[in-house]
Amino acid sequence: MTTTTPPLEERLERGEITTFAPCPFALPTGDDLAFLTQQQVGAGHKNISFNPANHAVSGFVSHTPEQVDRLQNLMGDFSQRVQAWLTALLPRYAAGWQPDRASLRTEEEATRRLRLTARNDLLHFDAFPSRPTRGARILRCYVNINPTDERVWATSDSFAKVLEKFGATVGLPTRDSNTWVRRLGQGLLGLFQPNVLERTEYDEFMLRLHHFLKTCDDFQERAARRLWHFPPGTAWLLFSDAISHAELRGQHALEHSFFVAPETLALPAESPAALLDRMICANSTSRAA
Repeated sequence: MTTTTPPLEERLERGEITTFAPCPFALPTGDDLAFLTQQQVGAGHKNISFNPANHAVSGFVSHTPEQVDRLQNLMGDFSQRVQAWLTALLPRYAAGWQPDRASLRTEEEATRRLRLTARNDLLHFDAFPSRPTRGARILRCYVNINPTDERVWATSDSFAKVLEKFGATVGLPTRDSNTWVRRLGQGLLGLFQPNVLERTEYDEFMLRLHHFLKTCDDFQERAARRLWHFPPGTAWLLFSDAISHAELRGQHALEHSFFVAPETLALPAESPAALLDRMICANSTSRAA
């Protein structure tokens, strides 16, 4: 009996990580790669960040104008190559996505000293405090640019499973607390407003969940884990709001995030926003009964 493999979009939206080895687009090599690996993260920053909207680079220790220009150009080239590749690979998303930040990750994840809720090596779902998605999904592309060492991740429970187990403890939004909830309840998933920075109740919930999981010893210690080993030159894709994940070890990586509009999803009913709305509806109905 022949088994049909679901489309890539469906597999990603259901929490799979998809790897590409070698990386399917050109990466920095030689002097350019050496230059990137020599960059230092600035005080108060987690990573070096590039904004494709204005080509601004931030979060690094700046020494000379030439360094700034070179870093800006290399990060801009990476951003353009990722966008071109993903546009061809996932055209339905590209029709309505908002390219978010690209990042250069030069720190060793296993030895970083960060506050608890900022640590990458603890299982979590992504939520960006300063860049709310308002119901859009977070698609992320990573590349291990370390010339010799692998990058190690762990993944665990899906958003649906964690929501069922911890949603009430984290604190569900009320049915009438937010326009986002009402519009989702009416089936209007077109919430993608990339220029609006105000958080919805969805964004607030995702931030609470992010912090809760990182501070929950029971989840961190007992949740079943799958380990992933990404060799040098490997790229991987995931919806980082779909599967709990942790970056356990590795130094020197490039990353690019995209906010994918709900109306372009292959499985909109399985998105975190839709799952959360159904739980809110069920709780509201049970209280009214």
